[in-house]
Amino acid sequence: MEQNLLSSFTQTLKNHSKPSLKPLCIARSLITNPSTTNQTISSIIQTLTSNPHLPLHHLTTLLSQISLTHPHFSPTITTLLHSLLTRPAAVPPRAATLALSTLVSLPPASDYSDMVTAEGLFLSLCFGSSVPVRHRLLLDAERYDVRPSILLTVFLGFAQDPYPNVRRDALDGLIGLCNRIVVEDRGMIEGCYLRGVELFADTDDCVRCSSVRMVSEWGKLLVANSDDKSKRDLSDALYVQLCSMVRDMSMNVRVEAFNALGKAGMASQYLLMQTLSKKVLDEVKYPGQLSGKLFRSRALSAAGAFLHGLEDEFYQVRSSACYSLRMPAIVSADLAEKVVGLLMDVLNDDSTVVRLQALETMHHIAVFGNLKVQEMHMHMFLGTLVDMNSPVRFTSRKVLRLTKFDNMPMFKLAVDSLIHSLKIYPHDEPDVLSVVFEIGRNHRSFAVSITEETFLEMEPSTASNWDFDSSKTAAMLTLAISAPLSHEKQQHSNIIPPAIFSYAVTMLGRISNGLTEVMDQATLLSYLSHCSTSTGPHPVEVKDDLTMENCRISVSHAVDPLQPHDEEYKVVKLVLSNIAEIWQPMLKLGCTSELLAALRCWKEELTTHITDSRQSSSVLTFTLQYLHVVKLLSKAWWHVMRPSDEAGELGYILQKLETKLRGLRYRFIGLSKEDELHIEELTLVVSTLRLSTYDPRIREPALKKLLNYKEASTEPSRFLTELKNTLQKDESDIYRFHKPLELFTLKKLVLSRDLRHTRAEVEIQDNDWLKPFPFVAGLPVGIPLNIKLHNTPLESKLWLKMSCSKDAVDYVFIDLKQFEGSDEIREYRFIAPFYKTPKVNSFMLLLCIGMECEDVTCCRGHGCGGPNHELVYLCKEKQVFFSMVNK
Repeated sequence: MEQNLLSSFTQTLKNHSKPSLKPLCIARSLITNPSTTNQTISSIIQTLTSNPHLPLHHLTTLLSQISLTHPHFSPTITTLLHSLLTRPAAVPPRAATLALSTLVSLPPASDYSDMVTAEGLFLSLCFGSSVPVRHRLLLDAERYDVRPSILLTVFLGFAQDPYPNVRRDALDGLIGLCNRIVVEDRGMIEGCYLRGVELFADTDDCVRCSSVRMVSEWGKLLVANSDDKSKRDLSDALYVQLCSMVRDMSMNVRVEAFNALGKAGMASQYLLMQTLSKKVLDEVKYPGQLSGKLFRSRALSAAGAFLHGLEDEFYQVRSSACYSLRMPAIVSADLAEKVVGLLMDVLNDDSTVVRLQALETMHHIAVFGNLKVQEMHMHMFLGTLVDMNSPVRFTSRKVLRLTKFDNMPMFKLAVDSLIHSLKIYPHDEPDVLSVVFEIGRNHRSFAVSITEETFLEMEPSTASNWDFDSSKTAAMLTLAISAPLSHEKQQHSNIIPPAIFSYAVTMLGRISNGLTEVMDQATLLSYLSHCSTSTGPHPVEVKDDLTMENCRISVSHAVDPLQPHDEEYKVVKLVLSNIAEIWQPMLKLGCTSELLAALRCWKEELTTHITDSRQSSSVLTFTLQYLHVVKLLSKAWWHVMRPSDEAGELGYILQKLETKLRGLRYRFIGLSKEDELHIEELTLVVSTLRLSTYDPRIREPALKKLLNYKEASTEPSRFLTELKNTLQKDESDIYRFHKPLELFTLKKLVLSRDLRHTRAEVEIQDNDWLKPFPFVAGLPVGIPLNIKLHNTPLESKLWLKMSCSKDAVDYVFIDLKQFEGSDEIREYRFIAPFYKTPKVNSFMLLLCIGMECEDVTCCRGHGCGGPNHELVYLCKEKQVFFSMVNK
């Protein structure tokens, strides 16, 4: 069959002097079939290149397809495409673009590695007359290894192109450059910012959307590069400029404007207050659009910006406005009160998305301690407890946990509303009881007062018909038993009758289901039994240890969810459990976007528990990095299972994924054996994903890594077993690795509370671009450093890496015996020598501290005296500036 198709392709192509699609379809069917022999592919290439009548864009398309499905022909394809590009005038623009795109994705041939040629061709095609070609080149500009300075000029120029799609692509390219390169020229930053502001008045919606994002990114960069005196003015200027777009005619532009406001830096309190009021508070002028001498914009453009967003006809805009209100609410209590008042009105919104976002914003405010619900808003707020949407009810209860009530009526109304919600949604009982327990602990005196009233109704001697099997009883008993465990100052005048604890024992199962994150059932039973053994009412007093007959329990330690890091540990356990449950099913269903959205939500939830990035717990830091690993793994999985021509992007993702996994494996001390094996298995998965691609640059090192892992002592799993069988088969079909991948599953990690994070802090005093260190070109220079190491065992091998270019890299071994302190914290001051000073007037040096991974052999030469294994870096790169000594 293969020979018949090849013969038909050859004959048909020879018999048709005019272009025909039939032979091309035959050739494509042979090329895309992974079973086609190399001899047939060679014949197809020879036939295609020897036919002078074949249109060049068809030729480049088929050659590009061959490079993807048959990577061992890459040198031949590289030679053919380069020969085409040496005469660009004879090649149509679309064919030249496809040829260039294919060429940069292939391994460079030794004779054709001049990237200046690619850069020149890229520029000539960009400035050609073909709009689709220009559009594609600007979209993929990062792939062509064009110098950033050239790209910046090209993007700025095409931001004024007559075609809106090109203008949009140019602006998106500038946004990408802002996030990828370091720009220190204030004039250049100002120019990019101004170009974005000019396009606020563009006639096309998509251009204005991109211009809003561009002004936001470059505006923040402009603020960051300004001096302290003008930083606040420029920050206000940026905020006012973004506010001017919240009344745009396009819904998408308004959404982008509010998203940008939510990500903007801090602004002055007066300006933020103006955005919450339609009345102009003063005639003070704010800096807005930059110009040569003075830039002005009246505060009128900011007046009532958020009010317009919350009243918008589209729910997408209202939701975005709710999200962007997070920043003003954490600046001051006055702003928070104003914001909460606006959000209360939004809780009646018809859209579930808007109501949910409003509650999420309120939770964000509560985390920062600025949430204060007024009595007139209580009914509106508590009404969300009976919302028809389950996530809305859950988020409302999450806000209620952190709400502080000023008086008894407000507290009683909250408890009654929770009980009322139980009658409507009985399946919410565990979470509702958990909230009741939480607010009872936070408001002890109120809980005791309600318990005293309830006890009179529960007494069997009364005439009341109290139902002891109702949800109300479970809630009231949960509230009562929470009071003795409160952290508020104990008052002996408040007493809890022991009978209450006896009643609670009869509902042990229901109550313990709501307190699973606080204490287990056995601890709860011990606590209730002890408190019910008194002969009469006893003062509410909690001791560290409660003595009981035949046993001794530590209630304050067993049930206290507010010990340091306990709350975040509860969230971490929930997140790790959910990841393991949903990852594989969602990938199999093709719901990659939904999976990534869920990962982002969990990341946001975890980051709310970080109060100081330097003091965040090791468990939380590990979980955030593990979320990033799962995100990268999901993206790589999507690329492999749905092959595309974006091999470069896949290679970048896999490289980053390996680096992150190496950090999890070697930067955390105290991982269990099961967790270490799971991370090792994830490393095997990454190597298997590499073998499932067409790119030989990715496949070859992965195969070596898998062969090295074959003798590793790992727990057998279905994935590992199938992978071992697949490696033993001598086949060239890359799809054979899909089967072991389909058997892989994420395991549920159970992290120890004793986990320790290895990290480093490097301080360089009195050095920045205004105060550089002096040096003499060609001679060594010393760099004074203050180094602090956290959780670093004495046997660790640390290196200080210093580089000013790819070729000029020095490594200095760090002897931990010279440090003062213990494994937990070590400190040391020393002068690091850098020998490869360049012959320039000034230069910038990047340095960071890395730790050798003993099990990972270094795959690149570090030079004499450098590390023998791969490094995992313990801190971010620090910049050191030098200036030559004047004679």
